[in-house]
Amino acid sequence: MPVKIIRKIIQIFSIIILLLPIWYVDLFWYGTYISADLLGVALTDPLTALEITLAGKSIWTPLIISALPLTLIAVLGGRLFCSFVCPLNFLLELIPLKKKKSLQEKKLPLAALGITLMLSLMLSLPVFNTVSPIFALMRMLLFGIGIEMVVLLLVIGVAFIWGQKIWCRTLCPLGALYGLLGSRRRLVVRVDASKCTHCGKCAAVCSMGTAPERCNWEDSMLCTNCGDCIDVCKEGAIGYTLKGSPKE
Repeated sequence: MPVKIIRKIIQIFSIIILLLPIWYVDLFWYGTYISADLLGVALTDPLTALEITLAGKSIWTPLIISALPLTLIAVLGGRLFCSFVCPLNFLLELIPLKKKKSLQEKKLPLAALGITLMLSLMLSLPVFNTVSPIFALMRMLLFGIGIEMVVLLLVIGVAFIWGQKIWCRTLCPLGALYGLLGSRRRLVVRVDASKCTHCGKCAAVCSMGTAPERCNWEDSMLCTNCGDCIDVCKEGAIGYTLKGSPKE
């Protein structure tokens, strides 16, 4: 089965899980992708934990502990949240992928992350949680349409003009943090040089403006392990592998 179909199934399942508490309580899951309870285990995304810590100018141990599971997943698997779970990514992928220039300045997401954390500290407010189109979409799904729709429509409009994943590639601080955590991840997409014909299809299909043969840390940070390059390779030269395994 193509990776993209598996990914779409997981994305839809993730959205259903997000919506279930609207109709049913006392389930195994309760909350959002900002903060949730899974089988009694508290989960917080690492950027939210950082923002709240900086905004409150104090360390709350339960909050830090709740961010550890998702941090560990990112360290091992990189930006899997972006490609397999994020509801905004699911929406943006409905926009046709246009031909685009390669992203030259690949440190822009890190700049967005730095500015977000600095503003959280200065304003004593979790800035990204307040203005994030990801969480705006989640709030709309859970509570109905509100003023946050303006943010979401702005991101969608920009995606139509400058490319499907322009938000993810240049401005999303959450993706930047997951990418930074996963820049040395174990789960990677690798190219078998003996099968590769250098056709360039993997680079052309990548919505993040990278390609699996680019091994520098900046491209590694952008890669979401989505698997689109695996599906497009007719020679079977691209696949998932664990870094350091005999297969690699």
